[in-house]
Amino acid sequence: MISGNRFRIEDCRSGRIAVYRLTAVFLMLLACNDKPVCGPNPVLPNQIVEALTLNESSSGKRLYTLEAQKAYVYDPAQRIDVTGLRVLFHDEAGGVSSTLVADEGSIYSRNEDLVARGHVVVRTSDSTKLETDSLAWSNQRRLVRTDADLVIETPKGRIAGKGLVSDAGLNRIDILSPVRGTSDYEFETGK
Repeated sequence: MISGNRFRIEDCRSGRIAVYRLTAVFLMLLACNDKPVCGPNPVLPNQIVEALTLNESSSGKRLYTLEAQKAYVYDPAQRIDVTGLRVLFHDEAGGVSSTLVADEGSIYSRNEDLVARGHVVVRTSDSTKLETDSLAWSNQRRLVRTDADLVIETPKGRIAGKGLVSDAGLNRIDILSPVRGTSDYEFETGK
């Protein structure tokens, strides 16, 4: 040692222990890419399901079919978090009216509401495409809603705005902010 301080073996051991502890903390943080076990108070799922398919119906009519690559079931919270989300919304006749895909989402067992997050894209059977970063489905109201920025593309044009309320088939769309873009559609304003 260059300075006049005395160097002891214990100092080396304490330093190594500190390095080991820091390495362990760092490795634990790296392992937190599996979302359910991370955070200040980690909560583990009650069950993990690969390749989940869930069908929701009302009065014998199918409302939607949800598919996910992986599902994390949290029984006490009555919530299922999913990754690789795909939802097929059905029309009155039982056909698919629209398809939603997203990076992840949540299903709330109590009311069967859905929330989709991350690169949300909805495509309808008539070639309408909605892109946003989050979208919520109210099962009771049978409506989708977002407060996020969005883009809607159709064969008749492209519009952008912020916030939306619509049916799952995007047949009746209310955009909650000023709209910009071009379209051959007739718009109602001033509601």
